[in-house]
Amino acid sequence: MKSISLISIFIICLIPGLSAGTTIYVKPNYPIEALKKCIEGWVEFEVTVMPDGSFENVKIIESHPEGIFDEAAKEALKKHNLVPKELIGATEPTHGVKRKISYKLDGECVPT
Repeated sequence: MKSISLISIFIICLIPGLSAGTTIYVKPNYPIEALKKCIEGWVEFEVTVMPDGSFENVKIIESHPEGIFDEAAKEALKKHNLVPKELIGATEPTHGVKRKISYKLDGECVPT
């Protein structure tokens, strides 16, 4: 039996001064075709973090292998939430935040 472990979602790069950390993390679904073929990969996004911590202006920067994990990662990202940057006592949208969702299989995988 294949065991799945979605290893990481983490901040790759932040604009200077951004105080952001994942407060709500939803484990992304592993696309069934990728699982059957033992494919691992990742999707990198650029987003705007809104005052409530949600994401807007979600743009895929790069993915590998291209197109395999994009939709599953987008769906998971919709459920994630960040603590946005606080500016002079008020919270404002923070543009240009990059996020990466990685898909990795645990242990041996035999393609079916």
